[in-house]
Amino acid sequence: MVLGVKEGDVEVNVSIRSIVKKVMFILFIAYTAVVIYATLIRENEHVYGKAMNLDLFSTIRLMWDSGNIMLTLTNILGNIVMFAPLGMFIPLFMKWFDGFIQVFTTGFLISFLIEILQYKLTERVFDIDDIFLNTLGTFIGWVIIKILYWIKNMLKARFKKR
Repeated sequence: MVLGVKEGDVEVNVSIRSIVKKVMFILFIAYTAVVIYATLIRENEHVYGKAMNLDLFSTIRLMWDSGNIMLTLTNILGNIVMFAPLGMFIPLFMKWFDGFIQVFTTGFLISFLIEILQYKLTERVFDIDDIFLNTLGTFIGWVIIKILYWIKNMLKARFKKR
C-alpha cells in the first residue's frame, strides 16, 4: 500500500508498511529502555540485599504467605506483563524466528541474563521465579500475536471472497 503525500511540486510516496515498521522499532527501543530501567536501574524497596533463589515458586509462596496480596499480584503480573511485549516483538521483527521454541528460548535467555546482571551489578536477588514468570510472559505475548495474525488472515480471506 502506498500513500501519496504532496510536498510542494514533489510527490513523496510513503509506504504505510515502512511507517508501521519504524513505529514498531521505536516502540521496541522504548520497551527495552523501560525493561532495563525497571530491572537494573530503578530502586526496588522490596529487595533485601544481594541473594539467590533457586527454589522454583518459593518467592511466590513467601509473598503469598505474607498476606500482602498486592505485593504478590504486582510481582506475578508485573513479571508476566513486562515480558509479554517481547513475545510479540520477536515474531514482528523476525518472521523466520517466530516459532514457539525460538521465542520461548529467547525469553528465557533474556530473563536469565537480566537476573545475572541484577545479581552481579546491583544489590538485588537472582530469582528463578522471575525467570519462570518472565518466560511465561514471553509465551503469552507470543500467543497473543499468533492469535492476532490468525484473525488478520481470517479477515483478509473473508474480504477476498467478496
